[in-house]
Amino acid sequence: MTHISRRTVLRAAGAMIALPVLEAMLPGRTLWTRTASAATRTLLAAPPARMVFVFLPNGVDPAAWPGSAVASLSNHAGKFSVMRNLCHRNAEALGDGPGDHARSSACFLTGAHPLKTSGGDISVGISVDQVAAARLAGTTRMESLELGGEPGMTAGSCDSGYSCAYSANISWRGAHSPNAKEDDPRRVFERLFSRGPEGESSSEREARLKMRSSILDAVRDQASALNRKLGTNDRRKLDEYLEGIRSIERRIEMMGRDDASDSFKASFAASTPPSEPTDYRQRITLLSDLAVLGLQMDQTRIVTLMLANEGSNRAYPDIGVADGHHDVSHHGNDESKIKKFAAINAWQGERLAHLLTKLQSAEENGGKVLDHTMVLYGGAIADGNRHNHDDLPVIFAGGSALGIQHAPERTFAIGTPLCNLYLSMLAKMNVKADRFGDSSGSLALDSIAQ
Repeated sequence: MTHISRRTVLRAAGAMIALPVLEAMLPGRTLWTRTASAATRTLLAAPPARMVFVFLPNGVDPAAWPGSAVASLSNHAGKFSVMRNLCHRNAEALGDGPGDHARSSACFLTGAHPLKTSGGDISVGISVDQVAAARLAGTTRMESLELGGEPGMTAGSCDSGYSCAYSANISWRGAHSPNAKEDDPRRVFERLFSRGPEGESSSEREARLKMRSSILDAVRDQASALNRKLGTNDRRKLDEYLEGIRSIERRIEMMGRDDASDSFKASFAASTPPSEPTDYRQRITLLSDLAVLGLQMDQTRIVTLMLANEGSNRAYPDIGVADGHHDVSHHGNDESKIKKFAAINAWQGERLAHLLTKLQSAEENGGKVLDHTMVLYGGAIADGNRHNHDDLPVIFAGGSALGIQHAPERTFAIGTPLCNLYLSMLAKMNVKADRFGDSSGSLALDSIAQ
């Protein structure tokens, strides 16, 4: 087995694949014996801390949540906590009248109250993910990765005089600048694994992709040459890793054959559900899997994923909900709508379970990617029928290697700002900050004692 650099990549024909941590990358490898190899792994610097934020729109049915979400997380017991009594006061009207949906998504990661406008003078505040991204600038190829199940918007009026930019974005690199999110898995795949020459035009890019049938086909010779230098464990790990990439590539190819992306975008232009009931589920699953690969390759350490835009009225026909999401969230105590709303909340919880499973399955330096990754799942509306912003639906997961301890439910003082949790997460990312948003202090994540 030959020592190789931690920065080794497979590169050919515009394709580039970063590698996971392999034993051959460890310092002092030539001194290994079978009994010493495990101890030698500790010589490698610990994997980096990471943050993932998953946003769910339209609130929840409090009577069914968190039970509906937690039911999907049975395989992750001990690795997550339901966080109770966290609030976002800046998502409240504060004299601005209607517009809870736009305020909620704008406030979710910023902790700030957005300026009520549907024009170009949008203003809210930098989001917590971008505070960390600025601190980590230059350490990874992409400072952050923004994803979403529905297209982004930067203009227009979407909620009682609030700009659509507020409803469709949670990541803000500055008070006036939302980060555009990517809703097409094919383009995310290209960002992660493909690099054309500098200044490449769209037509040149299209021609290059047609010539290269597969990312892995492009680097096949390099992968084979690398395999010959690796030991048995590394060969197995590399094969599993590359097969994971191949699997995602095939699924994206099938998605393209079905023209799912085009039908998806057309459906939103017409404000109707996608023609194929499974399109949206497939889209969220692919985006989640790509996010995990991006973290595992250390292409980025910060990810945001909007399951849908705030105020979304999409239907969920694959779980028997033909009504719009926003419509059933305002159920007015109609039992049939409440059941449909709870079914959507359960579906969202299943998406979180899938993400945690993928993070738990991804290995690095003898551990799991989830152990070094903090995952925050939630929104800034609690009861979807009432539009309140206290006791928000928040699940916090992962990060055991960062010292984070979990309990099935962690209850804080009523009115505790959600930004207190963000401040604690920034500390785990080694980002020094005395305050963030409307924080009043930090939460003790290393202990379950309140």
